[in-house]
Amino acid sequence: MIPRLETARALRNTRLSERLWWCDYEAPDTAADAGPGQFAHVLCGPEDAYDPMLRRPMSFSRIEPDEGRVSFLIEVVGRGTAWLVQQPPGTPIDLLGPLGNRFEFVEGGRRALMVAGGIGLAPLLTLAATAPTRDVEAVILCGGRDRSALTPREYVDDRTTYLVATDNGSDGHHGFVTDLVPDRLGWADQIFVCGPTPMMRRMSELSREHDDGATPAFTSLEARMGCAMGVCYSCVVKTRDAVRRVCRDGPVFRQKDLTWEWRHD
Repeated sequence: MIPRLETARALRNTRLSERLWWCDYEAPDTAADAGPGQFAHVLCGPEDAYDPMLRRPMSFSRIEPDEGRVSFLIEVVGRGTAWLVQQPPGTPIDLLGPLGNRFEFVEGGRRALMVAGGIGLAPLLTLAATAPTRDVEAVILCGGRDRSALTPREYVDDRTTYLVATDNGSDGHHGFVTDLVPDRLGWADQIFVCGPTPMMRRMSELSREHDDGATPAFTSLEARMGCAMGVCYSCVVKTRDAVRRVCRDGPVFRQKDLTWEWRHD
């Protein structure tokens, strides 16, 4: 699959909380090819502007090929994302994608545990939406610092079990999302993870403690990217056999292959 540039059109920007937005775009070419776990590199400014200069990688949160639409769950953290969520309907938005590899359910698997931290929920939403077509039962555990970091239930496929945790106890379990994991590891026959690096590292430890890592587990990594085409090497991570690029070799990796010996903050 060859990524392409597409001029998408903003359809709707919905504010979910103090920090989170849900943004819908008309992008038929991208929607036709995109899959769970992949992302787009989005120009977060007018086409003739140079600030911000670099694009922003954004995981697809919803893919609707029949309608020619894609959606992104966006956390506003700087000038680029602040500009993007304020654009009115009809604004042209420059997308490069789809990029990266995909989440795939394990052949014959029937019970998928998905663990997310904050904005890391984005790629898991698209995966969960495909679960019923594969006869897979999906459970999503999602954590955040407080309620404002959590995506409302209505944006999660209604056939998916959705449980939340907050560090300050403002919603769901009072504590880390990984506190909810041990009781469900025995149920799952496959695991999917995305979120902050400390949370993902802890998930790797829990998986090993449960069955020495025998349950297939897949992690979608988040990283700052310059080109998202594998050229600049700004998003490299160390795996057990080589240095890999998140943009080209990922963002989805087998959890057991990751060393966690890097920093992208």
